[in-house]
Amino acid sequence: MNNARNVWITGASSGLGRALAQEFVKHGDTVIATARGKEKLQTLRGEFAEGSGRCIVRECDLRSDNQVAATVTWALSEVGSLDILINNAGVTYFKNFESTTIEEFDEVVGTNLRGLFLTTKGTLPSMLLKGSGTIINILSYAGRTVYTGSSAYAASKAGAAAMMDVLRAETRQKGIKIVNVYPGAVLTPIWHAKHRERYSERMMKPEEVATVVYEISCQPAGMMTEEVVLRPQGGDLQV
Repeated sequence: MNNARNVWITGASSGLGRALAQEFVKHGDTVIATARGKEKLQTLRGEFAEGSGRCIVRECDLRSDNQVAATVTWALSEVGSLDILINNAGVTYFKNFESTTIEEFDEVVGTNLRGLFLTTKGTLPSMLLKGSGTIINILSYAGRTVYTGSSAYAASKAGAAAMMDVLRAETRQKGIKIVNVYPGAVLTPIWHAKHRERYSERMMKPEEVATVVYEISCQPAGMMTEEVVLRPQGGDLQV
């Protein structure tokens, strides 16, 4: 088991983010869990009571510069330093390009790309100061292939991947690990209920993906996994 670490997980109120929080707390880490959904966040600590770590929660909308900056300041005052940032928060609309509104595009890109930029930019200075840190980005296989009905989402994830690839090159000599994770279909509320009902047996489970992400976070200081692709055994869904 690793020594206890301080881990910030965005989008932690449901789905994969919730499973990630549970996995890291179970292994003794301190998790700073943030999300927009205040009510769901408030149930996290009680659910994870059996873990050897602890969970601290805070409401944070990643589209807000001020909220992200305030959350970074608060987290550092609570735990002293951040060892791991997991950029997990994400939103989408299953709509084709022509039907996607400007407001929907702005929400998707504002959360999935700009929000990831804000959390990383806020966290990185303290990691650079101590010469170590891991940033794990939960992206999507949609950013590597063509999924119709997901143009804004795919663009946000592909843009995030490109940005993090550059950051990796800029910081790898300074002790920073940048890991891009590309999951295929995971059984989470981001999918329509009709898709979850029809394809649930084919989708990966959040707990399964969370286990892999935790294992990646435990690698030796001298090694970095740069990319991980996780896909359902049966292949991509046709929705």
